[in-house]
Amino acid sequence: MAETRRPGYSMDEIRVLHVDDEPDFADLTAAFLERADERFVVETATSVASGLRALDEDRTVDCIVSDYDMPERSGIDFLRTVREEHPHLPFVLFTGKGSETVASEALRAGATDYLQKESSTEQYELLANRVTNAVRQFRGRRAEQRLVEVADNTDRLIFVFDADWSELLFVSAAYEELWGRSISELNDDPTAFLDGVHPDDCGRVRDAMDRLAAGEPVELTFRVTPSEDTLRWIEVRGEPIRDETGSVVRVAGFGVDVTDAQRRRQRQQRQRETLLRLATDDAVADGSFEAAIRTITEATARVLDVDRVNVWLTAPESGGDETEHADGEVLHCVDDYDRRADEHGAGARLRIDEHPAYLEALETNRAIAVDDAEADPRTAELADGYLATHDVGALLDGTLRSGGDVIGMICHECVGETREWTNDEVEFASDVAEVVHRAVRNRERAARERDLERYETIVQSLADAVYTLDDEGRIDFVNDAYAEMKGASREELLGRPIRDLVDDEVIAQTTAMYESLDRRDGDIARIEYDFRTIDGETIPVELRFTSLPGSEDGAARVGVIRDITDRKERERELERQNERLDAFTRLVSHDLRNPLRVAAGNLDLARESCDSPRLDDAADALDRMGSLIDDLLAVAREGSSVDDPGPLDLADTVEASWRNVETGDATLAIETDASVRGDESRLRQLFENLFRNGVEHGTPSGRTRSDDAVEHDAAGGGDGDGSPLTIAVGELDDGSGFYVEDDGIGIPADRRESVFESGYTTDTDGTGFGLTIAREVVEAHGWEIEVTAGNTGGARFEITGVSFE
Repeated sequence: MAETRRPGYSMDEIRVLHVDDEPDFADLTAAFLERADERFVVETATSVASGLRALDEDRTVDCIVSDYDMPERSGIDFLRTVREEHPHLPFVLFTGKGSETVASEALRAGATDYLQKESSTEQYELLANRVTNAVRQFRGRRAEQRLVEVADNTDRLIFVFDADWSELLFVSAAYEELWGRSISELNDDPTAFLDGVHPDDCGRVRDAMDRLAAGEPVELTFRVTPSEDTLRWIEVRGEPIRDETGSVVRVAGFGVDVTDAQRRRQRQQRQRETLLRLATDDAVADGSFEAAIRTITEATARVLDVDRVNVWLTAPESGGDETEHADGEVLHCVDDYDRRADEHGAGARLRIDEHPAYLEALETNRAIAVDDAEADPRTAELADGYLATHDVGALLDGTLRSGGDVIGMICHECVGETREWTNDEVEFASDVAEVVHRAVRNRERAARERDLERYETIVQSLADAVYTLDDEGRIDFVNDAYAEMKGASREELLGRPIRDLVDDEVIAQTTAMYESLDRRDGDIARIEYDFRTIDGETIPVELRFTSLPGSEDGAARVGVIRDITDRKERERELERQNERLDAFTRLVSHDLRNPLRVAAGNLDLARESCDSPRLDDAADALDRMGSLIDDLLAVAREGSSVDDPGPLDLADTVEASWRNVETGDATLAIETDASVRGDESRLRQLFENLFRNGVEHGTPSGRTRSDDAVEHDAAGGGDGDGSPLTIAVGELDDGSGFYVEDDGIGIPADRRESVFESGYTTDTDGTGFGLTIAREVVEAHGWEIEVTAGNTGGARFEITGVSFE
């Protein structure tokens, strides 16, 4: 039964299997061998069968020492059985039966050595030497054989030259694949490998050869050219081999093909340089979006060596198309760069709801690499449309995100062929997407800064004082007008609580109003109060204020303060004018109408006793005086401002006014459905006077005229041929107001400025106040009126400055 005398194994150990049918002798031999050389690890067996089992169980045995004369089977039988599976394993026949016949038979059977047992202990030292030599030779042959096997089956270059490179001692078969040249050339000329080295690297390779021959280890990477169209990078490590005296007798080393790694390093270097250049590009940094995107698409097309690069966003680059399509959200192509033609385009659209698999892939990955775009399930939805149209064979798309949501992608496309993308290219695409997103963010930031600059310029240019408060009620902005009104510098005001600058009763009033605002609808509160300056002076002002965006739970607000000193003075003056006007209207209404009524009564009594045509003239004069008094009162009444205009349907007001005018056979055309803010009774007065003027001037002689009619003497649409007059009311094309236009004969251009003057008329029977009243109504609303020629030559009155609902 075999037993292990020492467990474990190392490359320095010499593992011996000793087979002898005498256990005591076997143990004694093992002890002496292990004492003779500490590297020995000896295992014993007492029969051929147990020896064979031990050999099967321990495949690391370096040498077998066997007795010859053993029961059942001899040492020669044991040797022959071992040689069937282990033809080169050292086998020493150690026998007590010495004869030339046994020795000869042992050597013919393949024994490594033969040694006869003796009684002295010196035999064990001799046996140890024989085993050590046999194992050394065996290991040397085995190592050499393994080296040849490895060299012939590896893709690595292994070489051995003599010290001066004059003789090739060994080179692996990989040389022919790497260099594209035969080994036989090296046998004829050991330095012929230099012919395959790239000319730009030959000098470095020769220098390395010299240093290696001088005893210096070398390591270098260089290029070889197996053919005109092929370039490989080879990394070589060489070591000098020295003899016992330290002299270099050989040079050896190995080399590997690092072409893929070198190309990967070069790609990654270009990618890093490109990303750094794009990240620091001025257009990307300052928000010049169009220039930035063009720079990005051109650079990535070169680095990835693709035909097309395009950038898509869920929102268009600038105004124009809406983000939402009629049937769903749309991706807009903001730049489409074709590297082959060196041209940029834009404007294509991609419906998101029609490509769910593709969008899901974008949402779940930083980038998607599609080697075969038509066959890949993530892009199959694009096959019949986009891919076929552009002949896209492979694509690499980086996802753009904002706040976790996909807002677009940058697409790198190979046209007409498939392509296998590398990991570093996929990583590069995702990094480029981050640069694109940065360009998008910077565009938005630049737009906000431009808006802020414009707003600040506008605010600073306002004559009104503007301030903002933070959530704690402290001033965080004032314009120059506010600082000037307050009588302090902006630096003195910023950061101060508003309570330090405003009276308590004003604070209480504005706080209550602020808390009642509907901030979602942008309500604005308004008060008038006495503004207190730093010096204690007061200025009558109007304050309009509202909340700032995002201040639902705080006190942040913006206020606009207008100095209303002049307005207050005008209001006081208006009150005085109104008092005088009231006195005037009382005078006209009472003191003039009473005598007029007395005269009319006496005229009636006179007719009872006298029938004279002069009484009719007197009656006409009294009627004219009554009309003058009515018009004077109307002018006085209509001249006051409209304080509380309400919403009025323009068409309804026009129709009501038309019914109050004697229009004869004239027709009305209403060409508006708008609503305006105005005083209904005054607005009716406006339309009635304009309708009456239009109807009564109709043609020079074809229509009845009233005292207020203005005769239009220019040729026009209604030229006295008896055709009925049409008056139209509609909105102005620019949306600034409405018009009243007839197709009559019009008003001469040289008289249009005079028709609104009080008392102006071309009719000796008219008062000349009809259009004056119309102008007063218009101006009371804060509007303006102008007369011009209509489309058919008639009169056209345009009322502008109107507030539509």
